[in-house]
Amino acid sequence: MTRHILLPATLIACSLILASCGVPKQKIPVSTNPIGATIYADGKQTCTSPCSVSFDKKRDHLITVVKDGYEQKEIIITRQFMPDEAIRDGAISGIFRGGDPKEMAKEIAREMDEQDRSGEAYELIPAIVTVTLTPTGSTN
Repeated sequence: MTRHILLPATLIACSLILASCGVPKQKIPVSTNPIGATIYADGKQTCTSPCSVSFDKKRDHLITVVKDGYEQKEIIITRQFMPDEAIRDGAISGIFRGGDPKEMAKEIAREMDEQDRSGEAYELIPAIVTVTLTPTGSTN
């Protein structure tokens, strides 16, 4: 009988430990035409296109694309609140606590607040960056 209680408790504990590790990150693939542009993430040189940039989901970011002979481009990466996961996690937690609708509502609110603070409830937009560079001096 103890095994039936121990296994769910262990799974919940492991989930909480993994969820609390570090700031949630999201990789943003960056491609340019022509390829070979230098990519700066929040002002720091990061990679040469095509590549991916990893950003924390707790704030907005800036990608700057630079290539000799082409105009510099800047792309703002904004975070968008995505409550679906927090609602799901809160509902599951509420069910574990007895399934009372009031308890579920409290757990959903708690989970949404927690994921908002950690950054986990956000997605970075755009999720993929594709840039066509304009030659310096061209009139478009």
